[in-house]
This record gives sequence, C-alpha cells and structure tokens, in this order.
Amino acid sequence: MPSYDLVCQSCGHKFSIFCTISQKDQQSCLICGGNQIKQRFTTVNVMGSSGDKGSQGAPNLAPRGFG
Repeated sequence: MPSYDLVCQSCGHKFSIFCTISQKDQQSCLICGGNQIKQRFTTVNVMGSSGDKGSQGAPNLAPRGFG
C-alpha cells in the first residue's frame, strides 16, 4: 500500500497516510477534521548499493563491456 503526503487546505496541517489510491481522496484532517485535503509532492531519495559510484545516489547506468 502506498504512502501519501497530504496537507489540509483549511488549517495547513501536513501529514502522511498509508492507504489505497481510492481511499486517498476520502481522507480528512486529523487536527481540524476538514475535508479539503491536497496531496503534497515531495522529493524521493534514491540510494544505490554501497559499491555504486553514480552521482547523488543514482544508479550507474553506463553500459558495461563484455569479457
């Protein structure tokens, strides 16, 4: 089940929930009870394996030679 970062348009409370995509639009604010909830878009940190030398944690996608 995915996690969604949400913000209440009434009071500004920011929170995260684990729910199905169809349940996301049925959420209400945990603080004020408001139902004007919008999804926040946040960054995602991607980390490669400990031996990866890609920039900023991105996987090294350079083609590898044969033999």
